[in-house]
Amino acid sequence: MTRRLYYDDAYTTVFEARIIERLAVDGQPAVVLDQTCFYPEGGGQPADRGTMAGVEVADVFTCEDDRAVVHVLGAEIPSDGVFCEIDWPRRFDHMQHHTGQHILTQAFVQLIGANTIGFHLGAEVVTIDLDIPQIDPSDLEAVEELANRVIFENRSVVVRVIDPDQADDVRVRKMPDHLSTGGLRVVEVEGFDATACGGTHVSRTGEIGLLKIIRLEKHGDETRVEFLCGSRALRDYRQKHAILSDLSASLTCGYWEIDGAIERLRGDLKEARSKLKSASKQLLTYEVDRLVDETQPNASGVRVIKMAFPDGDASDIRALASRLIGEPDTVVLFGVPGEKAQVIAARSENLSQDMNIALKAALGVLGSDRGGGRPDFCQGGGVPATESRINTALDTAEQSLAGG
Repeated sequence: MTRRLYYDDAYTTVFEARIIERLAVDGQPAVVLDQTCFYPEGGGQPADRGTMAGVEVADVFTCEDDRAVVHVLGAEIPSDGVFCEIDWPRRFDHMQHHTGQHILTQAFVQLIGANTIGFHLGAEVVTIDLDIPQIDPSDLEAVEELANRVIFENRSVVVRVIDPDQADDVRVRKMPDHLSTGGLRVVEVEGFDATACGGTHVSRTGEIGLLKIIRLEKHGDETRVEFLCGSRALRDYRQKHAILSDLSASLTCGYWEIDGAIERLRGDLKEARSKLKSASKQLLTYEVDRLVDETQPNASGVRVIKMAFPDGDASDIRALASRLIGEPDTVVLFGVPGEKAQVIAARSENLSQDMNIALKAALGVLGSDRGGGRPDFCQGGGVPATESRINTALDTAEQSLAGG
């Protein structure tokens, strides 16, 4: 059985050990040591990383069969005696967040009676899941305030091993199937919390530095709380402060005035959109009048307005077609070249041609069978076509109408 040194002292970063078993895990070399400071993944906390005889320790886990701590390596190690070193920044980050989680969990219990039913400590995201569907913002602020007060008071964090039958005052989320410490390992935050846990923790709450709740996410009847501690909280603050500073500079205002500046921009944008919409309507009316005036009726007295729009927007062109066929005795054949070319075929209400015939003729030139619509207004395309090809398609559509 491997002696788990991290239970004795989570601050140990270097140690010596002997390899007592060699094996392979998914094709990678792995070893079991007589003693280890490497924490294996468990209880929501990821495994430690580091080096063993200069070789990368890629993963650490507990074997279910014999409870051996298996160290997965980046390469074979020839000697049995090894010098090991823990990746301390990673370990300390986990210690800060795991202890912070205990404090945050207890703060939720004390202030709003919400229990933690899940914990995840990832490389980027750290979360707890609570057994309530929603949290009032004022309650969330109070919980965060209490958690940080406990941190700032620099309370002691101690570990003791007790008989599981004497755990009445201990929070036990899930009783472990196997007790590696010969009893129930309890982590106590002085005067605040006692939780059964096998993870690594700081010795005083002040080492956590700061705990900041980042966001909430509803999951059915549960709420996921994302939070950051220590260096991660500092990095998050730096990033957001940089963004805020850039916004302040761009908006030429103090950071405390950004909300007001953005509201003014929203108002300006709304007004600009309204004016643009009004101008677009006026321009559309002008364009309709121009095309009607410039297009002479054919021998049948029908005005055929045929155009390709190489730089056109399909929605704007559809709007123009709709306005044009509001005029009597008018046929519209429009095309938009591009990677997904479009053809529009439409007619006035007082005419009787089925414009699907014209559309089908145009699409035949383009090599497309995607399109259709009403007899008075239809469209299709969706295939690549040049402006020249579009013009040919429109000519063919006009000929199909004349033939009909």
